[in-house]
Amino acid sequence: MRVDFSIPVEFEEVPLGMDFGAALHEVCARGAHESQMSETREKSLSEMARTLEAISRSLSASGVLYAGNCLHSFEGEVSLGSLAVAVVDYDFGDDPATAARGTLRGILNSRGENWTGSVIDAPCGQAAIFTGGQRCVLPSALSPSGEIVEVLTAQFHAMIPVPAGSDEPRRMCLVAFSTPQVTHWEKCYAPLVVRILRSLRFIPDEEHAVVDKIASTNIEGG
Repeated sequence: MRVDFSIPVEFEEVPLGMDFGAALHEVCARGAHESQMSETREKSLSEMARTLEAISRSLSASGVLYAGNCLHSFEGEVSLGSLAVAVVDYDFGDDPATAARGTLRGILNSRGENWTGSVIDAPCGQAAIFTGGQRCVLPSALSPSGEIVEVLTAQFHAMIPVPAGSDEPRRMCLVAFSTPQVTHWEKCYAPLVVRILRSLRFIPDEEHAVVDKIASTNIEGG
């Protein structure tokens, strides 16, 4: 089964499975730095690269098909958002609709009263969607203060059962988004996430025999 989805141009892809050299190149390419690098600056970039390498390898190993982030200005403030799309093994049985409802109940029970959710009819099938706030730990290498800090983030998760034949393993597709700018969620990021979810499709392999990728991340405009 192939997973197709379109990524808005606001997002920049984070390569998956990077080694340290590739991660260091990525860190340097994304930041503006001095022509003569200080020892402290070099150490900071190295630490950021090692953190990015660990994240990139972990994402690849956990079934992530796409990871990306967007850094831009929104209403005069710097704004950051992170996105991941993954497919994971999930033995939900024979009924995707029942799986979506069961996932909704399970997630809401585990997350607490600050989370809300519902099951919706998306173009790709029934999807359990959740929104809420979650505290995340920011490593010292990525913290402006150079210290480990906790950051409150606005979170959106969608879990969609992947259609499968009777002899195929059951899988769940996860769309996960987070931003530390919680006040930007509704106006800035919710429309982008909705566009991604509406674009997502599951297509049998035999319909795309010439395509050798599991996922197609088509970049859409505007």
